[in-house]
Amino acid sequence: MLRVWTSPLVVLLLLCAFASGQAKEKVLYSFGTNPNDGMTPNGGLVFDNAGNLYGTTGYMPSRLCPECGIVFELSPSSSGPWTETILYQFCSRPNCADGQSPRAGLIFDASGNLYGTTKYGGANQYGTVFKLAPPSVPGGSWTETVLWSFSYEDGDAPVGKLAWDASGNLYGTTLGGGTSALGTVFELSPSSGGWIEQVLYSFCPNKPQCSDGYFPEAGVTFDSSGNLFGTTTLGGYDNNWGTVFELSPVSGGGWTQITLDRFSPHHAGQPTSELFFDHAGNLYGTVSQGGAHSPAQCGGVFRMSPVSGGWKESLFPFDDSGDRGCNPLAGVFVDNKTNTIFGTTESGPFPYGGTVFKMTGTKQTILYTFCQQDHCADGNQANSFLTPHSGKLYGTTLEGGTSSACGQFGCGVVYEITP
Repeated sequence: MLRVWTSPLVVLLLLCAFASGQAKEKVLYSFGTNPNDGMTPNGGLVFDNAGNLYGTTGYMPSRLCPECGIVFELSPSSSGPWTETILYQFCSRPNCADGQSPRAGLIFDASGNLYGTTKYGGANQYGTVFKLAPPSVPGGSWTETVLWSFSYEDGDAPVGKLAWDASGNLYGTTLGGGTSALGTVFELSPSSGGWIEQVLYSFCPNKPQCSDGYFPEAGVTFDSSGNLFGTTTLGGYDNNWGTVFELSPVSGGGWTQITLDRFSPHHAGQPTSELFFDHAGNLYGTVSQGGAHSPAQCGGVFRMSPVSGGWKESLFPFDDSGDRGCNPLAGVFVDNKTNTIFGTTESGPFPYGGTVFKMTGTKQTILYTFCQQDHCADGNQANSFLTPHSGKLYGTTLEGGTSSACGQFGCGVVYEITP
């Protein structure tokens, strides 16, 4: 069965206009149900062309290997329930040479192979980029190949999602490592003997100022001209509230880094999200802290608009009381048909299980509040990027669900929202 990766353009084509009003939530799967199952899914999901969902968990309920993690597939059935298949369990090789603890979502190539990152493991224990190839016969096992093991000098702890360019090269970030040990942007290029890695940028070359930022937690996003955009969680100014950056290829080789925006506690900051372009060339992301008056507030959504000579940032802060949700960690996507923004918050409002929200202009509407069921069976701590598909939204929560394998808080869920 051919499985194809989904580009941002295809994501937009899959979107139908979302109706207004109270959304319906459906739990597709509660983790901890199967033997050797995963827990705390914290990356986004991706669909194949047959309607199956794929994702990762960074942890497992197993006491023998709690941080091994898995890659999973969820398949719909005509009777209603979705079936989980564990495609791969990490640390299946000595010393976790195959990787350990995947924290980001996955991407497809045109042949149906999956690609992702692990925070730990690999030949040097600083994380990996891996490929999962589907079985050649139905019911067979998927084959994992480590494309790159980081060595600290070239990066440490890749926790963001990968991105393709038009030539089949992979791009991503590492949370640490590099020349200043504070994170990198890297490129992986296929060659006849495997894959070759190149560090495009190491953050904070002028320590201790770090005016360019450090600790990039999310992956990078391309624009139509081949420039890369991303965020750093910390750095920028002395108050360490993060940045938005751009990397542009230079004719003849190399990349130039530009810091587009530096956040501050009087405004908002500490972005952990990947960025999303709308049809007008505006960039959208989320900041997890700050807001109207204080760094203790709930964060919000920001927009970067291209203007003559640079970029202009606009912030849409969440309600200071937390009644509209708090701490959006995963970023947003924009439905260009309706100019509506969709995203999630990890916490708030009461009972503090997080939300799925939409924004039209500056008006924020809560589509669903988690922990509405006993023991948060519907999910708790919604912190993943939303995946749109056929007019519905799909995501994961870190906790909640019906399994008791992880104790009273649950192992997390995959959910579907029908607006």
